[in-house]
Amino acid sequence: MIAAGPTPWDAEDRLVGNSSLPLTAEAMDAIRHLLDEVRTPITAVYRPAVNEACTQAAQIISRKFSLRARDNADLDEVGLGLWQGLLPEEIRLRFPTVYRKWVEEPLLVTPPDGEPLEAAIQRIGGAARQIIRRNRGACIAMALRPMALQIVAGILHERQAMETIEINEAG
Repeated sequence: MIAAGPTPWDAEDRLVGNSSLPLTAEAMDAIRHLLDEVRTPITAVYRPAVNEACTQAAQIISRKFSLRARDNADLDEVGLGLWQGLLPEEIRLRFPTVYRKWVEEPLLVTPPDGEPLEAAIQRIGGAARQIIRRNRGACIAMALRPMALQIVAGILHERQAMETIEINEAG
């Protein structure tokens, strides 16, 4: 997984959600440097269909490994609706009770016009599982924004734990 960030809003600590913003120059350099450290050739690159930061990250990866990035709309970042572009402090001041609940129990709060986190976990997780199954044994890259990246990291951690259990039970 390749973190497609930061964007200018990330640098300002604004909530980005699924807003399509470009990477900062520093982010592009960091991705290039990270790819210089990759020892196993990447054989496939996936990105959300319409996210500028993810598209830029995927293009950097694609050029390095002579690939064509594959679009998957279900990998798009969690939509934060009307909270996108706001600073956390602005949300805390405008909606103190909801903000506190969102920080403590994010699954129970959906930002106005936003996407329920549980729905985003199902959408992103389902896409990631399908991509992993389709590319079993291959070294793939997914250019993702932070929340989507965390969801996929959870899927991979869960998958690794299950494979460890299966190995231990067989051995």
